[in-house]
Amino acid sequence: MSESATAESAPAESDATDVYHAKAKWEWLEPLCLDGGVNLAFSLDDEASWPIVLNEVERDRSLVVDVSAVPALAEPLARGDAFHLIGHVSGAMVRTAPLEVIERLAGRDGRVRFLCSYPEYVSTTHRRGTFRAAVRPEMGVVASLTMSSAPNAVPVEVRNLSLGGCLLAMRLADALALETDQAFERLDLQFPNRQALSLRGRIRHVRTDEGWTLALAGCEFDEQAIDGDRQLWYCVKEIEREGARSALTEDRPLAPSGLFRSPEGKRPVPAKGLAESTDLPIGNATARRLQKVADYLNAQILQLQNGGGIAATLLSRQADVLLTLGEQSADGLLYALGYLEREPALVQHMLRVAARASVLARSQGVDKEALKAITASALVHDLGKALLPTAVLASPQPLTSAQRQQLAGHVATVLEALTACRWLDTGIAGEVVGQINERLDGSGYPQAATEGDIGDIGRMMAVVDVIDALTQPRPDRPAWSLVEAYRHVLGAPACFDNAWAQRYIRRFGLAPVGALVRYSSGALAWVQHLDDQGRPSQVHMVLNANSPQRHLDQVLAKSDLAQLGRLEGPVMPAEYGLARV
Repeated sequence: MSESATAESAPAESDATDVYHAKAKWEWLEPLCLDGGVNLAFSLDDEASWPIVLNEVERDRSLVVDVSAVPALAEPLARGDAFHLIGHVSGAMVRTAPLEVIERLAGRDGRVRFLCSYPEYVSTTHRRGTFRAAVRPEMGVVASLTMSSAPNAVPVEVRNLSLGGCLLAMRLADALALETDQAFERLDLQFPNRQALSLRGRIRHVRTDEGWTLALAGCEFDEQAIDGDRQLWYCVKEIEREGARSALTEDRPLAPSGLFRSPEGKRPVPAKGLAESTDLPIGNATARRLQKVADYLNAQILQLQNGGGIAATLLSRQADVLLTLGEQSADGLLYALGYLEREPALVQHMLRVAARASVLARSQGVDKEALKAITASALVHDLGKALLPTAVLASPQPLTSAQRQQLAGHVATVLEALTACRWLDTGIAGEVVGQINERLDGSGYPQAATEGDIGDIGRMMAVVDVIDALTQPRPDRPAWSLVEAYRHVLGAPACFDNAWAQRYIRRFGLAPVGALVRYSSGALAWVQHLDDQGRPSQVHMVLNANSPQRHLDQVLAKSDLAQLGRLEGPVMPAEYGLARV
């Protein structure tokens, strides 16, 4: 408990604390009331104790205990024998100060209940190996996690710390790369007084927080040298001490911990919460709302990996967000997709496919109910791939027949999970998820369906999906240019519906919104809007290839575009070292 007072020094194997502060006492007693598992003893050595129930805790006034399970306790309690309660909370043993009975309460359904005095103090004993000290944002601890599989450290928040491990919070996107029992190279902690800890260990579990805004990773530390062990235990104790000191407004104030003061004596600056930190442009509300949809997909992947299902209500809500953004400004939605380059490739792909499918379907007059079903299904169409092994998803070599069969299994995973979405049209979900990877000539998966078995929505989805997939790099090939992708779908009418391929090209154009284009003057610009003929009508110029050392920041529209020269077409941002963020 972060609010409790902590002893000045610790015995070798445990820390004993007497808690007098009113709020801190209540925070130890309330879990005993809610969780049960309380024993009653008459002697301090606890040689004999009996299981009872702590019914009520009226803060600073009284307790109500129920001893119906051990009726023999009624007699000593009624005659006024002092007693104390014992229980366990957050890895600590909790013992109250001696208590006295105030009165026996009227029987209720044969229950034997007593109203008792409120404890003067609560004594807690922490075992070094299990006690976890809560780390609060205002303590100013800065942390980062480095995995052996990734060169760059990712920012994390330490939620609690113990001698054996810790709980970390991190961005959902960063957590998708973690696996149970995976070793981490280094967890670095920096305290306000500039003392640093560097720890190694393993990931034990990864899950979402209650609000699906951050991921929580439980970590177990490797065995350390004696000096490192002592340093870690010192930090754990000082974190708990600082929490207790912050809570105390009366009763035995504690001196500030030096761990949380800068060398200049200043108080720590609270770290910016990861849930609020973002690289997105402040003025782009669409990108920020789209980030929430990406967070949902990241959290949904973690849920599936932990054996959970698809959250029907949340999926409905995120589909509504995409549809609303597309209705407000299709170009704004398509442009904002480019700001999510930090998201995992799988999440980016599902977002792009869902956004473009909704825009394309709306342009063809699809009704509102069907449009939502298409958007929602497209949002999660590849979700099952998150459960596939890396050898299948990231193989630089062509897949074997066994691996292709394993890959095809991700479709059934999503379709089965979508049965929990009662509001979703199963027919549309079946076409979007089940037919997006099918081909008219029977060369697709999972059913090797042919032209007569593939619906109109399934044909549309196949075109949207393959164009996005081809224009992104994969371990076995580089990204194709947009023109190459268009030629592929138009030149393979046996595989892709030609009518939908042409509709796609007419709607999104040869220089689509969000693409980086080059002009004959050497200007490089991001396309923000298209005119009725599918040509850029507004761009954000960021560089001139003839003067690459000079970065630009200028929005040009309509007649101003003439100064850029002739439009040469889309280019790969990586060729020029450019990214939207």
